[in-house]
Amino acid sequence: MSRKECHGLKETIEKAMKELKVHGAQVAIVKDADIIFNEAFGWADVEKKTKMTKEHLLPIGSSTKAFTAAAVVALAADGKVDLDTPVCTYLPEFQMSDPIASKEATPRDLLCHRTGMPRHDLMWINWYELEREDVVRRLRYLEASAPFRSIWQYQNHMYATAGYLVDRLSGMSYEEFMAQRFLEPLGMKHFSFAVEDTEQYARLYTEDENGDVKLTEPLSFHAMGPAGSINSTAEEMIQWVRFHLNQGKVAEEQLIPEELFAELHKPCIPYQILPFEFEEEMRIGYALGWCVDSYRGKRVIHHGGNVNGATSLVTFMPDMNLGLVALVNADHSMLPSALAYEVFDRFLGCEGEKDWFVTYDTQMRKLMKEMQQEKAGILDKKVEGTTPAHSLQEYVGRYEHPGYGVMTVQEKDGGLVLQHNHYDLPLEHLHYETFTFTFLELTFTAQFLTNVEGEVEQLLVPWQDGVKPICFQKEKED
Repeated sequence: MSRKECHGLKETIEKAMKELKVHGAQVAIVKDADIIFNEAFGWADVEKKTKMTKEHLLPIGSSTKAFTAAAVVALAADGKVDLDTPVCTYLPEFQMSDPIASKEATPRDLLCHRTGMPRHDLMWINWYELEREDVVRRLRYLEASAPFRSIWQYQNHMYATAGYLVDRLSGMSYEEFMAQRFLEPLGMKHFSFAVEDTEQYARLYTEDENGDVKLTEPLSFHAMGPAGSINSTAEEMIQWVRFHLNQGKVAEEQLIPEELFAELHKPCIPYQILPFEFEEEMRIGYALGWCVDSYRGKRVIHHGGNVNGATSLVTFMPDMNLGLVALVNADHSMLPSALAYEVFDRFLGCEGEKDWFVTYDTQMRKLMKEMQQEKAGILDKKVEGTTPAHSLQEYVGRYEHPGYGVMTVQEKDGGLVLQHNHYDLPLEHLHYETFTFTFLELTFTAQFLTNVEGEVEQLLVPWQDGVKPICFQKEKED
């Protein structure tokens, strides 16, 4: 179906993709229950010159969280869980570092990111062997950075815990429950929970620090799947948007009672994802797996996702009965968010008032530069003329933290290499007992501590802002 609001939109998207270095994209728009735009752009595989189609699967990343929240609410509709009853009632093993949160945290708290725990993402990234139950049992060793229910802090472990709750209470795996309860009834036939190396999946790309776009490997979620593992297409994800615009109903079937369904969109706590806000928008609050904002006076419900080589946005404006899904095979891309405002402006009669692609890209590049400079600032504090207090061999060993797992230090080619979750991270001496390494394009320190006998005993790594450095204890040699 063609509408005047979509006139020239294909050309606008193609121009933005070129300017923002996005190789491939899928975009779908729904208005008044009709899909009025459904297109694929660019390349699914640049190297093989495979064009992006509407059937290629792309990661939706953290847009998965809205599905997980809906699964928990569906269990509430079944009478198997109450959103405001402590999680420990259902999972006795649930325990956090904060004893109050351990006793009082509810499914609602998990789903709206108000438990007091910061991200701690570097604990699980690339840890293939980690199971969902392991995530829950390790929570007690991950330090909180704020009092329970005091502030909003985005958190993936809590969504893994919510998924584990679905595992335990539904009698089937989280993935099976999601498929049977939502994905299949919505007609989403081509979803998956892991990226596979087949032609069905679009290849994923990232922009390096020099501005060059290169192929990257997909992120393996496994245990953390409920936080971001779904792969889909814009064409099928728009059915998910229609489902929400229709208040939980598919055709004539109400999948979740309307009263409970409304809980998904009800703001629970003020939030801020990015440290900037435009005059046309206002943050309202984070609901259950959804952000709720106001844009030019209209309520907007949305959630994005960003993983290695992919960015997604699922967004809708209930009062306008309008929704959009944008998936791209480029990480940290502002194209989906800018496109959403471009489309909203077209329907609100504000087309052309602002170039959202330039506006978003400028702000995001400024933010990324500030983040890189902040981490790189570590090197400015280098004390010249110092050497390590020990021979390299004395640092070699196995170091363990009960939450973050194992790190090993090895001597290789005349230097030290830190191994963590299958990553090899060369260490560069900074000063005294402190070394630096680069991980995910950010600079971190690794500080070795000795005991009173002068033996290397611990390794401190500041993996998470807002808490003490993570302390890995060196395993004693037999």
